[in-house]
Amino acid sequence: MIKKQLAAVSIGLLSSFTATQVSAGEGTMTKLIDTLYENGSIDSKAYGALRASAQLEDEAKVKNQKNLKAETEKVVQEIVEEKMPQPSPSDVKVSYKNGFHLESADGQHSLEIHGRIQADYLGNVGGDDGATKDKFNLRRAYLYTQGKIFNNWEHLFVASFQGSPQAVFWEMNAHFWDEAQLKIGQYRFPFSINESTSSRNIDFMERALPMQFIPGIDRGVMLHGNPFQGAHYALSAVNGGLRNNVGLSSTGLDEDNDVDGKDFLGNVSYNLAPLLGHKDSIYHVGVSAAIGEQPTKDPDSALRASTEAGQLRFFEVEQFGDPSVDLYRIGFSTVLAQGPVRFTSEYVHNNFQGTVSGQKFDRDIDAFYLSAHWMLTGESYAKAFGKQNAFGDIVPLHNFDLNGGWGAWELAFRFSHLDASDFTTANAAGTGQLKDGFANEANGYTVGLKWIVNPQVRFLANYVHTDFNQSIVSNGVTLNSEDALNFRAQINY
Repeated sequence: MIKKQLAAVSIGLLSSFTATQVSAGEGTMTKLIDTLYENGSIDSKAYGALRASAQLEDEAKVKNQKNLKAETEKVVQEIVEEKMPQPSPSDVKVSYKNGFHLESADGQHSLEIHGRIQADYLGNVGGDDGATKDKFNLRRAYLYTQGKIFNNWEHLFVASFQGSPQAVFWEMNAHFWDEAQLKIGQYRFPFSINESTSSRNIDFMERALPMQFIPGIDRGVMLHGNPFQGAHYALSAVNGGLRNNVGLSSTGLDEDNDVDGKDFLGNVSYNLAPLLGHKDSIYHVGVSAAIGEQPTKDPDSALRASTEAGQLRFFEVEQFGDPSVDLYRIGFSTVLAQGPVRFTSEYVHNNFQGTVSGQKFDRDIDAFYLSAHWMLTGESYAKAFGKQNAFGDIVPLHNFDLNGGWGAWELAFRFSHLDASDFTTANAAGTGQLKDGFANEANGYTVGLKWIVNPQVRFLANYVHTDFNQSIVSNGVTLNSEDALNFRAQINY
């Protein structure tokens, strides 16, 4: 450092001296030669040679001055750069984009802070019959963080505050290669499109009927990745005691997982559109499978299902009597989209096998849904379809404002069917016996209107009609169907 400073000073002084010399001596030798020639001291031949030599000497001095000046500027620039403060790994950049972002200056570490509020109004179109109630409801109140440490170690923590505070997701993900990543913790398994999509981006206010009988949130370890463009896979081993069905508690989460053996799950999906270069389209197919045991030790783990309106439980069975009920699931999903138009379908098959008092039982639950979606304002669904073959945020072409922006508007329809006719009141106790006052088949029809004000704010209106194959009893009221008109205001940052 000191050597460079001394060099800069020396070169600067030398450059100044040379410039002075060139400036002071410029033309002096030439004038002397001209005088000698004029008074006859030298002949014309000597005059020509001497004058040419004097001019070359002057040009050399000018060139040398320029070289010294350039060298001085170079050394000075190096000294200045050394003295300038350089970014330190401890420096943090703060920004806001769909949430608050903190990132180290070297980019190796980051932390994002997000939140979600879903405030609902649940309305019974049939009036106050006592079976369901008109009410305002806080569906979700989440606060969560996510980020990375040393580039490759990703983390997510989501806490729920709409009831008793509890952790919904807590996971770490080793992400050294896109093709093979390892996730550990409590996470959402990508068994289906509907279940893989975050609640902030689901198509309707509640997930479809088939989703109540597939793995949703559980604890374990998962190998997953994107082996090539458009493809995604996941292989997981989980406790199998959290959300293997509609849930072990009101939130769908239970801290006691020692209720059965481990579950093993697999999912493979592929979107053909990127390979074909169809950037505005989705041609997706997916298949999922799970094997494990149905929880039986906890009485709250009995199979049950509610309507898509979210208020009325229409299916519930007595707990299985066999402490070891084998559980098999398989699911198929399809998404076809072109620009602002999309069609989605999913099918899930559940099989329960066991033995009670020497009597074997084999019960099935089959469910599927079909949905059609239209972005009235022209947004493309393909832009919201992520690498994990699940839907993310729809970004309006024009956010809502008071200067003519409308935001994004979507009209959608969904038909869902649940067939659990293997579960009847005539079944032997402990073999999957339907409780009195419940139905074992249902059809759900949902019409949804969605207004996406901007990527963080949206409003939903859902009209849901559900038919039951036999009368059910709720709060002493006999019902053959349910009609509900629900609304949601959501903010996500």
